[in-house]
Amino acid sequence: MNQVLHQLVIATPGQGFTRLNEQLNSWIRSSGIELGVLHLTCLHTSASLTINENADPRVLNDLSAWMDAVVPHDGKGPLNGNGERSRYLHDDEGDDDMPAHIRTALTSQTMTLSVENGRLLLGMWQAVYLWEHRARPHKRRVACHLIGEGEKRQAKDVDQVTATSPSATTQTLVNLRSGERINRMVQERFDPTAWERDGGIDTDMDLLIDRLHEISDAPSAPE
Repeated sequence: MNQVLHQLVIATPGQGFTRLNEQLNSWIRSSGIELGVLHLTCLHTSASLTINENADPRVLNDLSAWMDAVVPHDGKGPLNGNGERSRYLHDDEGDDDMPAHIRTALTSQTMTLSVENGRLLLGMWQAVYLWEHRARPHKRRVACHLIGEGEKRQAKDVDQVTATSPSATTQTLVNLRSGERINRMVQERFDPTAWERDGGIDTDMDLLIDRLHEISDAPSAPE
């Protein structure tokens, strides 16, 4: 069992989301660890970590709009019993100072992710983001603690299932093989920027996934 500790430095443009998948996967590959667990800690009190949609940028825009409505950047707190809003006591660095701390408290500064085959184990539409809560650009640090093995340890493949599960039906094995092929095809062709680049219309990947779902859902031929 090996472990590596590292810090990513991320330059943010100001309030909003910075995708971390590529930086994290690049560092994981350089570590030599193939299977393990990655623990992330955002080392700040005015920025946080989140996992969310990686294809349609409107999701991130809507999240930002929701947060702006719940915790506005005007330096004032919520309504009191008299229907008035007063300024926060902590405003040393401007109107966005205390709101950024509140936004951090409402979200998360840590997360733990699985690593498989030398990369993050995430859903197809998931990405890890650093969520900057200050209005101005900042340099943020994220501590990365990776623990695992360098040797690849694959989950049971189809042959192992066959050997250890004599009762497995032919259809079960077909489903396993089909699922593996579908995952490989989708991962090879997936482009997280396609949705934005194509103006939100169905991309080739969307159509491929829809067709694969149709094929996998179709009734199988009798044995």
